[in-house]
Amino acid sequence: MGRDFDTMLSWLKEKVLSSSIEKATLSTRLVESSCALVATQYGYSGNMERIMKSQAYAKAGGDGGMNNQKRIMEMNPFHPLVQELNRLHKADPESEHAADLAQSLYDTALLRSGFSLKDTTSFSARMDKLLRRSFNVDATATVEIPAELDEEVAAPAEDAVSEEAPAAEEAAAPEVPEEAVSEEPVVPEAAKEEL
Repeated sequence: MGRDFDTMLSWLKEKVLSSSIEKATLSTRLVESSCALVATQYGYSGNMERIMKSQAYAKAGGDGGMNNQKRIMEMNPFHPLVQELNRLHKADPESEHAADLAQSLYDTALLRSGFSLKDTTSFSARMDKLLRRSFNVDATATVEIPAELDEEVAAPAEDAVSEEAPAAEEAAAPEVPEEAVSEEPVVPEAAKEEL
């Protein structure tokens, strides 16, 4: 069974996840999970990485090389997603679907293993793409706000700004009645008697 996955494992290591993993290997210790990430011999575990980031390295403005650490990706050869990844890769080694699935498996294994995601924006974009594919939503479909709703949304925002502005001005400079303003200094009666 292992030889069946050899080309996929080397593809993960050399192409798709080359900057993130030291190697990809099959694991018999995974039961329910598709894959897991483990630290290399001298690498940090997920928990240790969080501790180190919150301590001296974070205060000094560096990460101590933690963001560049490569991990070992252990894959469950019996899991349906790993088998599908292998099938997609064999059918087309340049498949974008296979690359997205591989990266998503890596990201979820990263979270499951206690590590932090480096790039949450690309993770969200990839999840959006996979969800669209899973639910047969057109990949090119964009958000379209109806014109009448767009006007309703824009109008209150303008009113809110114009209503808040005078309130802010009043708070900054309270109005003083004209009769309270005097050009002569006000001297209390007790002080006048002493003069």
